[in-house]
Amino acid sequence: MERVLPRQGPRAGRKTLEPFPFLLPAYSLFLLFLILPVLEALWLSLHQENLFGRGREWVGFANYLEVLQRPEFWHSVKTTLLFALITAPLELLLGLLAALLVHRSYPGVALFRTLFFLTTAVPTAVAAVAWGWFLHPVGGWANRLLTALGLPPQAWLTSPELALPTLAVINAWAGVGFTAILLTAGLQNIPEEVLEAATVDGAGPWRRFFRITLPLLSPTLFLVGLLVVLKSLTAFGQIHLLTRGGPAESTMVWIYRVYQDAFFNFQVPLAAAEAFLLFLVLLGLAALQFWLLGRRVHYA
Repeated sequence: MERVLPRQGPRAGRKTLEPFPFLLPAYSLFLLFLILPVLEALWLSLHQENLFGRGREWVGFANYLEVLQRPEFWHSVKTTLLFALITAPLELLLGLLAALLVHRSYPGVALFRTLFFLTTAVPTAVAAVAWGWFLHPVGGWANRLLTALGLPPQAWLTSPELALPTLAVINAWAGVGFTAILLTAGLQNIPEEVLEAATVDGAGPWRRFFRITLPLLSPTLFLVGLLVVLKSLTAFGQIHLLTRGGPAESTMVWIYRVYQDAFFNFQVPLAAAEAFLLFLVLLGLAALQFWLLGRRVHYA
């Protein structure tokens, strides 16, 4: 017997359009603060303008070619990748350890939750001042501790060899709270019955973690990993407040190069080209992560 489908009348069409007025404010903000600035940066990067921005001349991809031929730009790219390679795994690992420590209720867990989540509540400027004081080469608590242990003091933020790893650790510390919050929510969504059944079947803690917890946590872990990687590639606040790209440009990451070229070297179209290239790289990395890791995510 042939199945007769219900006719889609005007009323059904109106129901389909009902959510759009509620989504319009979010779409408007998305268009205003993301899409339009990206398009404006692209348009600006295809022009050349005078120092005061009173005239523009179409130059096509000349700014991009100039950027790609500058050794200092490739130095910033290398510095950014090295910074991300230190920051992202460290932040993800510390956030996962913090989430495993605080996602269950036990005596004293409130203290640990406060300590971990405090990194998210502390403003970037306040954290930078505290870290600058803690790592000060003369009188800083870090060097005092090294001296007490019989070790030589270190120039944490003034040495070209130590400045970038130090900033990477600081940036990872600043993101632990946010990462732990998301991973804690993911851990709390794992059914206790599954873990209890595995325990009854004789699975030990490590086996339960790698065979049950991690697979069920993989959707949240994938999202957090994506956010952490993109955030580490665009880190700015701690670098600006603690080293300003120095010493000897050892912490001159990509986004700070854009800032320097735009507001100090007054090469705004060139900076727009650098910014748009960074946008394309972030977009490509996000797509690559979805392609490589998205298929391994276990959705319950």
